[in-house]
Amino acid sequence: MEKERLGLKLSAIAFLGMAVLGIAFAILTRSDAILLSGVFSLISFVVGLLTMKVSELVEGPDDERFHFGYAFFEPFLNAIKGLLILIVCALALASAVGAILDGGRVLNASWALVYAAIAAFGCLAIALVERGWAKKTHSPLLEVDVKNWTLDFFVNAGVGAAFLTALWLGGTRWSYLVPYVDPVLLTALVLVLIWTPAKTVKDNVAELLQVAPSPAVQRDVREKFDGAVEGVELEKSYLRMVKVGRYFYLLAQLVVPPTFRVNRVKELDDIRERIAEGVKGVHPRMILDTLFTEEDPTTK
Repeated sequence: MEKERLGLKLSAIAFLGMAVLGIAFAILTRSDAILLSGVFSLISFVVGLLTMKVSELVEGPDDERFHFGYAFFEPFLNAIKGLLILIVCALALASAVGAILDGGRVLNASWALVYAAIAAFGCLAIALVERGWAKKTHSPLLEVDVKNWTLDFFVNAGVGAAFLTALWLGGTRWSYLVPYVDPVLLTALVLVLIWTPAKTVKDNVAELLQVAPSPAVQRDVREKFDGAVEGVELEKSYLRMVKVGRYFYLLAQLVVPPTFRVNRVKELDDIRERIAEGVKGVHPRMILDTLFTEEDPTTK
């Protein structure tokens, strides 16, 4: 998908730019909060390069090595990315607590404010562009990127507000609090940021473990399925489903009575087509397998 690849390339280049900007300003301002932002962007850039390769693999056909394709590569990569960010968050939190206990850090709040303004504007622009592409392509890879860019925007806006407060404090009787602004801000950033990668890891590990979708999704699939097979002679039916990356797999096992007769395979294909048409609104990329059997699979 051309738009997906274009979006991933744009995101990777932008992450590299943000990483260079963040690390450079971290050195200039001596701010660990800005350094954290730069490291996040660097991790996202490296993972972004891998993401582009995964995007090509997922869209390609299966092969002799991977008989069921490369769909599982998407949640695997997203889980690794989330795990890396969690590790960085833990290290940053330890650094921030240590700095607070040591009396804080002196920083250049003016340059830090300049960085926050540039970074916030850049993150917002990329998030808006990628959100449009993500909606058109239904790409989980782009959707994760949009979440990251949106989060980065709010983070950098918060960084800007904090450093603006530091500048104001410098001219007041509370100026002794200025050295604590950066480590306290870093602690707050970690506590805010950590939930997004934690959820990313949780959701994508669930996909790797083939956890079934939510009960609401299962009910929706069941209702659509029942409507599609209305009038078909069935004793029972079992639906097994799982979402993996950009694909939604549905296995429909139809238990037919001994009196069930078809004259041609085409009649079975017609039933399959009815089911596919009935459930297609559940997910834009549905993979459906329909099995007909006289033996109840749950009794074996």
